[in-house]
Amino acid sequence: MTRVVILGAGFAGQTAALYLRKELGKDDTVTVVAPFSYFTYYPSLVWVGVGRMSEDRPIFDLEPVYKRHGIQFKKGWAREVYPDQQEVMMEKENGETERVPYDYLVNATGPYLNFEGTPGLGPHGGYTQSICTIGHAKQCRDAYLEQIQRMEKGEQVNIVIGTGHGMSTCQGAALEYITNLHRDLLRRKVRDKAKIMWLSNEPRLGDLGVGGISARSRGYIMDSETFAKSLYAEQDIYYQTQSAVTGVEQGKIHWENYEGEQGETEFDFAMLIPQFKGRPIRYVDAEGNDITGKMTNPLGFT
Repeated sequence: MTRVVILGAGFAGQTAALYLRKELGKDDTVTVVAPFSYFTYYPSLVWVGVGRMSEDRPIFDLEPVYKRHGIQFKKGWAREVYPDQQEVMMEKENGETERVPYDYLVNATGPYLNFEGTPGLGPHGGYTQSICTIGHAKQCRDAYLEQIQRMEKGEQVNIVIGTGHGMSTCQGAALEYITNLHRDLLRRKVRDKAKIMWLSNEPRLGDLGVGGISARSRGYIMDSETFAKSLYAEQDIYYQTQSAVTGVEQGKIHWENYEGEQGETEFDFAMLIPQFKGRPIRYVDAEGNDITGKMTNPLGFT
């Protein structure tokens, strides 16, 4: 009998669980360890964050799916991994711990959202919004709708969308969000009351953290930088790249660009993607030594 344990129930964990269950034998087990009993379709959070989709639509319960496919589910947080003993220590909601044995371990926990990497960043004790979780997207929507009320009264509002750290990734989600926000403001007939700015650590507009992309249509090749510049010019969106956000205070974003120049950008509403790091899981050897530094890179990824 082979025991496979999967940490995380996002896209990677869900895919691994379903495919492994399909391919492995009846005597083999597939167990998913995750802190939440629902799956979130993260690409749809760009719509939740502007109030164009209800928060219940991008999620569904996992346990009925796993039960139907013969996949075991344990709700809790993976706290420690013991590679020599081949066990995972998980913490349940009530604080109790359980060791889960494995023959093969799949780490698919997804990223740790490093808001504290930038002072003042994020929805928990900070001054900016996020769409990185369903809870964050709901908070972002509520904060955005407050600004809508101001604009409907005739007030001008400064909106900043982009990345909140020099090593932030996932620029694509922020790009989708800024275009959705622009279209929503048009729909609400208050677009003229908003100054929208894209603030990013990308080396150039349209890089998206992957060096840019190209598409061919009718024999013509369009690169993402040209496309983004054209799009932002059409939508009257200002942009600033090659800039790392170094701190946020109420209504003001501090940044430093590639040339070492420092500056500030004022805002009324800001949605900035944080740096992604590996989940804080501790790895322990047979003698009880912490070997996390050997098992992960400096950012905590396995």
